[in-house]
Amino acid sequence: MSKIFKIKHLLGAAMVVAAALTVASSAAGFSGPPIVNQEFRPPPDVHPETWCGQVDGTAVDTTVEHFLADGSGNIIDNVRFSQVFTATATGKAIVSSASTTTKTLGPIDNGDGTISFVTNINGLALKFQALNGGVLKAADGEPLRSAGVLSFEDVFDAATGDYITTNVSFKGPHLGAEGVDFCGPSVAYLLDA
Repeated sequence: MSKIFKIKHLLGAAMVVAAALTVASSAAGFSGPPIVNQEFRPPPDVHPETWCGQVDGTAVDTTVEHFLADGSGNIIDNVRFSQVFTATATGKAIVSSASTTTKTLGPIDNGDGTISFVTNINGLALKFQALNGGVLKAADGEPLRSAGVLSFEDVFDAATGDYITTNVSFKGPHLGAEGVDFCGPSVAYLLDA
């Protein structure tokens, strides 16, 4: 979850730069920056990891991303991420996955000296399941998955570009926003020999 949150804020910073470039190129008489249309498929990343600070193992991260940006700074980002974590002690594995479409609009002039970038993340934000098995369940029996729409409004000072705040809202089940414990059930599964 923290990796996705960090990536989202890195994209937010990149959007401020893109907005500044859009304004600068328009002021210089250019028709705007070129449209960006890129696909990223880095090789799988294999690394040691400790699941929830309790289970040692190996993780394999795989990411496919298709990134689009238009001349006005609007962004569409389709990402498919999966991690297979295998516990060293038991050999049991969990797959964490996400498949989302992120749309960012901005800069939006708020009329008060600030600008906003509104980011909506639609789709399967996060799911935990046994390798080749079913979705793990939380203590209340609900599936360990986040789906629906997660929205961020990042607000910046229009003159300086300084970050001010982020407003977050969601529709649908969202593990992080609802405070669901995914470590308890997933650690129990990984350590159950």
